[in-house]
Amino acid sequence: MRPFILAGFAVLCFALAARADDTKPPQISEVRVSAKGSQVQVEARITDETGVLSATCFHRAPGGKVESSQMVKSDLDDTFRATFSGGPDTEYWIEAGDLLGNGPSTYGAASKPFAVGAAATAKAVASATPSKRSKPPKKVAKASEPPVIQHAKPTAPPEGRDFVFRAKIRSGSPIGVAVLQARPQGAATFSNTNLVHIDGDSWEAQIPASMAHGTVEYFIAAKNQAGQMTRQGDGDAKTPYTMTFKPSGASAAAGATSASAVAAMSQGQKPTGPFVFSDDPPVRMPPGRPVLLRAQIVPASDAGEMPELVAVLWRGNDGQDQQTEMVKDETGGWGGFKAELPAQEEGAIFYQVVACDAAVAKCGVDTGSKRKWNATVIAAQPGASKPLPLEAVSSKAPPSLPE
Repeated sequence: MRPFILAGFAVLCFALAARADDTKPPQISEVRVSAKGSQVQVEARITDETGVLSATCFHRAPGGKVESSQMVKSDLDDTFRATFSGGPDTEYWIEAGDLLGNGPSTYGAASKPFAVGAAATAKAVASATPSKRSKPPKKVAKASEPPVIQHAKPTAPPEGRDFVFRAKIRSGSPIGVAVLQARPQGAATFSNTNLVHIDGDSWEAQIPASMAHGTVEYFIAAKNQAGQMTRQGDGDAKTPYTMTFKPSGASAAAGATSASAVAAMSQGQKPTGPFVFSDDPPVRMPPGRPVLLRAQIVPASDAGEMPELVAVLWRGNDGQDQQTEMVKDETGGWGGFKAELPAQEEGAIFYQVVACDAAVAKCGVDTGSKRKWNATVIAAQPGASKPLPLEAVSSKAPPSLPE
């Protein structure tokens, strides 16, 4: 059997994600209103440094029930429009918020609405502090749909440690900006951290140890280069996700299980031998591009040691057993590793993440058994058939891997 490849690494590696700079709400100007028959149209120029997430026109008959109409952005400029049933005596006001949660900016209010018949044209300045008008955005082909965000809430990550936050974002147009909006539960404002594109649909941010305490509320927001935006919460765009960090004392109560192992197991991972693996196998990768794999590997007990040998055992379209060394991942937190496999043609790739001690006497595999493999389809378009399961033992697998 060919020898297992050694991979040296540093135990602790921390990196703070960049903070989004936009702290100003959208600017509302050039408001115009017109009434024809029983229909009212309200339009306004609404601009923002990062991007307008939502613009809403509220309206009502005098003393009547308040209704809301979503304002739709023009494909050509920063004009937003809403049309609804009403007449000259209809009252209205506008609210707008941006991608980073700044705002809302307002034109009018429920206590001080404007009347449709008061003027054919009105000019307004947003209630927020004025900012320098941004340059018109470059024209980009409009995507068919806004970004789609997929995210599974972490369960009880360890308190007081940097935590790697992950989400998947898909869009027909390239993503221009993706942001994690987070705050301690009960706080008045959210702080914004840029999500970093890793590969494929995968995005990450790092929650610093200073914030990893108690319960944190958060949203995920993304804007593509066509100007379309999505803000994702727990079921809708208004209810934040929550995650509660587990106090350090909880790991001691777990007996011999380390805090890192508790966090990994809470996300669906189980220890295999001396280690706990946490990874997110890509479902699909485009052909002709290197395949980036990432994982966090930590001891399964407080008395355990970090792995000395980490590698990916894999098979491509040629069906040959191959092995690629994993190196430390500077953005992956404690126990973070990564490896880049060669680009593949259309088909499938199967792999296992393997970790061992220095003597290769104690080993673990992320699938739980040396006979099981992760499978990723290599295809240019979504919807390709999932690869058939592979059950085999790699010729490069160390003998101490679990069955």
